[in-house]
Amino acid sequence: MSNTTYQEIKHSLVAVYREDPRPWLVGFSGGKDSTMLASLVFDAVLSVAVEQRTKPISVLCTDTRVEIPAIAEMIEGTLDRMRKCSQEHNLNIEASLLKPPPEQSFWVNIIGRGYPPPNRTFRWCTQRMKIDPVTVFVRQRIGHWGEAILLLGARRAESASRAQTMAGRVTRNGLRRHEDLPRVWISNPMEFLTTEEVWAYLLQKPNPWGNDNRTLYKLYSNASNGECPLVVDQSTPSCGNSRFGCWTCTVVERDKASEGLLAAGDDRMEKLIEFRETLLHYRDPANGKRNMRRVNGDKGPGPLDITARRELLVQLLALQEETSLPLITPEELLLIQQLWKAARDPDDGRGVARIINKQRGVIMNTNLKELNRLREMEEDVAREKNINADTLRRMLAKVEEYSESHRAHGLPDDLLNILKDDLEAQPAGKKH
Repeated sequence: MSNTTYQEIKHSLVAVYREDPRPWLVGFSGGKDSTMLASLVFDAVLSVAVEQRTKPISVLCTDTRVEIPAIAEMIEGTLDRMRKCSQEHNLNIEASLLKPPPEQSFWVNIIGRGYPPPNRTFRWCTQRMKIDPVTVFVRQRIGHWGEAILLLGARRAESASRAQTMAGRVTRNGLRRHEDLPRVWISNPMEFLTTEEVWAYLLQKPNPWGNDNRTLYKLYSNASNGECPLVVDQSTPSCGNSRFGCWTCTVVERDKASEGLLAAGDDRMEKLIEFRETLLHYRDPANGKRNMRRVNGDKGPGPLDITARRELLVQLLALQEETSLPLITPEELLLIQQLWKAARDPDDGRGVARIINKQRGVIMNTNLKELNRLREMEEDVAREKNINADTLRRMLAKVEEYSESHRAHGLPDDLLNILKDDLEAQPAGKKH
């Protein structure tokens, strides 16, 4: 990359920093483009006099909780160095690693709610695990700021579709409105750079926070692929086939990044790749792991059945022991147990504990006396009201689920679907 091009981008950033009072949000995924963008931002602020470094800047990175381990480790180290650099030089830059709440984690949705692993037409993971954490963070800050500018490392040269999308967007002074956050404006300072120019910059210039990009270059070489961008709205191109993303990703046909890292010597990836194949097996309705009625009662492939969810939990806990990676948290396990109580063929409230008690590691204790007393009360009420005891338990569990999340929208529909299940399960002569 020519020094002139770099200086032009840097000078543009400095001018906006000084002349536009709006705070900055900087999208960071740990890949080459977002690393160069963050480096340019740090350089721009460092070139401003110390007393003028007052603009609040937030570097935002999302951790889906199922990131490829090598990428997650590199990102955490980079964010730590960014924070130290900001403190040492009074840059007023914070670096935040945003995660979905436990109730929206990958495993709670799949093993708890029975969502089938994502595919191209049902990519439920993007909204819950990537977009929502960023949206929550931004809305909290916008309440204090009023407006903000979101800087992204998107470039037209990444692909023909990206070029077409970016060329068709209407901008004002180089900025375009965020589709879902109207008080946020998006800027793409690197829009016209080529991939060669990005790598030339990264390999020739150490990052302001103190490390070079040789580790990043080696990761790209090993993975033979690209990065999964920070996703800020549904218009952001998905990871597609060029990605550093989730090791669980079942949207792509082959996870070349994981395979490349395994070939380069990261032995942890072998078991993770095998488990991804397990997820693909469970997603296919032909393999008998899914209900053949949808949640709304319509015929067709529905959620994973309760037996399949138990099987996946057993295999996930075994994988956690084999790899020594923290794959699922105790909080997620508690949420899964709660959701199983509201599933078709509901759990008795002890299923997760029974599974974990057979595994090495954390023991989940359950008050069996209290659980048995509760089940007896539920059966008494069910007999009195002439309804199925499992139906009552599912409805109570569903109400409890909503009350814990402090929301009510959607509860009547969910309760109605449980009643439909009950009617569907009754013999024809008993339906009323």
